[in-house]
Amino acid sequence: MGQELLILGCSQTKQEYEKQLPALEVYDGPFYRMLRKFLRERQWPGNLSIGVLSAKHGLFGVIKEIDHYDLRMSRAIAANQATQCANTLAKWAESHTRIYSALGKDYQPAIRPAQDDMGVAINCFNGGIGEKLGQVKRFLYDQRADQRATSGDIAGQPGRVTYFLPDWDDLLDPHFDFGNDQFSPTRNNAHCHKLMKPTPMCDGILVSLAQRQTTKGPLRKLEGTEPKALTPVDLRRFFGLNESQYLFGDCGAFSYVNEDEPAISTEQAVALYELYNFNMGASVDHIPIEMLPECERQRRVEITIENADAFLKLCGRRGRLFTPVGAVQGTSPEQYAKNVAQYCEMGYRHLAIGGLVPLTDPMIEEIVQAVSAAADQQQERPWLHLFGIYRPKLQGRFRELGIDSFDSASYFRKAWLRSDQNYIGADGKWYAAIRVPMTSDPRTRKRLEHAGANISEAKEQEREALQLLAQYGQGMVGIDETLNSVLEYDQRLQRASDFQSMRERYRRTLEAKPWHDCRCPFCQQLGIHILIFRGGNRNKRRGAHNTAILYQKTIETPN
Repeated sequence: MGQELLILGCSQTKQEYEKQLPALEVYDGPFYRMLRKFLRERQWPGNLSIGVLSAKHGLFGVIKEIDHYDLRMSRAIAANQATQCANTLAKWAESHTRIYSALGKDYQPAIRPAQDDMGVAINCFNGGIGEKLGQVKRFLYDQRADQRATSGDIAGQPGRVTYFLPDWDDLLDPHFDFGNDQFSPTRNNAHCHKLMKPTPMCDGILVSLAQRQTTKGPLRKLEGTEPKALTPVDLRRFFGLNESQYLFGDCGAFSYVNEDEPAISTEQAVALYELYNFNMGASVDHIPIEMLPECERQRRVEITIENADAFLKLCGRRGRLFTPVGAVQGTSPEQYAKNVAQYCEMGYRHLAIGGLVPLTDPMIEEIVQAVSAAADQQQERPWLHLFGIYRPKLQGRFRELGIDSFDSASYFRKAWLRSDQNYIGADGKWYAAIRVPMTSDPRTRKRLEHAGANISEAKEQEREALQLLAQYGQGMVGIDETLNSVLEYDQRLQRASDFQSMRERYRRTLEAKPWHDCRCPFCQQLGIHILIFRGGNRNKRRGAHNTAILYQKTIETPN
């Protein structure tokens, strides 16, 4: 069955919210109430797209976020929208085998030119409002869609913590040509977790709703006329999650830490968690960073508590499709502990402790100890998650204190943020990746130009260094010849580096050949290329490898 498109008209009845929400939530006419009911019973059909014809916005995808407005469609307004509708429909028709509409007579002038002049075939549901509702209902329930089950509570295992990999838009070209250092012709990027299979690297993915304010990530902001605005991304498929893995959503509070108010509303959070079929979703928090005046820090803690209360109540009113997680903030261990007790009184059974990232290990340990003690005093001890931290030195203590879960990208990002610890071997030792900067990178080019280097000669040295590294990985050349080539190219860039120390780090890596001892797909496929510091397709694969080692050594088989 091909992709099918259903076009609905906007509705005069709308729900008013503090911030923009997907049109699916804003419109409250009978078609949209029926659609929302269908989507609470069934998962979004993979072959279904839905567009909206609006008096204010024209033709757009139902996932687009809009404000409440008061404008009714008329034939004159529809006629003025005909050109935009025709162009958009022509674009959408390229990716859909059939198009259906359930539009009233006042909407028809907007789509008629697309039918008459551009030949776009549109199957119209006809009759009165009741007849159209019946036809659309049958159309929806005829789609191939699994029943939507409520999310079961995440359950930890004694002595084992759950690890979530934060999504940083870590996409890779599955068929990148490492030998020739070229992207594949199609470049159909896929998430690193999906490409790492069958090697496990996490228990689930943590996705930030703050992506809605950006142009990156599967939840990124959409203009509205793109085909992607017609249907929500299947996040489980996008990340390659299996049935035993979780999809955990949070609000990305660090992204709006400099704003007076959270960038996301409680209504937005609940609506998006439901729309994208999250297993767990955190309430909207606001971080009381230390640099703020004390009164402002306390205001943010109160905002976080109020949002948590409203979030849980809204989840209750809408029915429980995902597990609500209370995001807890505080300015002292005592306040964190007090708020844990308060959240449990609200009815939370799952809590996430935020605001820990910039703190020192001793400060974090003190807070977690207070939180754990407060959790122990509850009639039912809540599941406890730590947002954004791993802290290797504290892992043993975290287990003693009963921490159930954490998320961290630290091992992933070490792949390119450190000069000496970029790759963790199967032996548990860290190795330095070997840097071969790209002359095509504007920063490298600027450095070469500043040094007065000959660009053509630099490109040749770059090519030779890569070639010798690849040959060394195959046992075709010696280590000294390879090292000399790499370091001569690096010296041309005139970076402020200790070349003797760099030589020693690189020699240690090349002598150990740690990629030989790793069974993860990336090391098996790339060989020495996994240790070359150069571009996202190598660096992020190395980060994924690091995360898989972290998961296997620390999470799957803890000491």
